[in-house]
Amino acid sequence: MAFRHRRGPTLLLPLLPAFLSYAFVGVISQPRSRVPRSATSPTAETAKATFGQLFNGDSRPIVLYDGVCNMCNSAVDVALQKDPDGRKLRFSALQSEVGRELLVFCGREAKDLSSMLVVKPDGSCLAQSDAVVFVGQQLDGSRVLQGLSKVAESVLPKTLRDGAYKVIAKAEDLLRKRDGWVD
Repeated sequence: MAFRHRRGPTLLLPLLPAFLSYAFVGVISQPRSRVPRSATSPTAETAKATFGQLFNGDSRPIVLYDGVCNMCNSAVDVALQKDPDGRKLRFSALQSEVGRELLVFCGREAKDLSSMLVVKPDGSCLAQSDAVVFVGQQLDGSRVLQGLSKVAESVLPKTLRDGAYKVIAKAEDLLRKRDGWVD
């Protein structure tokens, strides 16, 4: 499987919002013949097959992110700088076929762009702030992000972390609508 990482300018945000907004972005590029295709929405069966193929011989978790989100794309650039060889994580846009299949695998609608997700090789799926914290803890190249992730997980209640995540996601969504990116 070939993986392609996007590179570009990084956006550094103030500490807490930055930590919560690091929705770490990149792209999984699958050969077209290896991922099941469906003319309609992915089914549980095709989603399970895609999961099996993606984790066959590769135990790196997959981070699903909103590929239209500028903040998310900037954050993935940071993640890729901290893990340039892709040893810890793989990335795919929620809007991609792989992303849609994995959304269904995680029990969500194929068009659900409400949260970043981390799909782990054991089949578990992390969402919202749990996903952000998990990704931050994987970045060996940044002790600051690892430390912030550990502190956020141990000090901030999940409801507070998820609330902050939702506020930041909503703000990004409103900016996209204002700028004409979303109908």
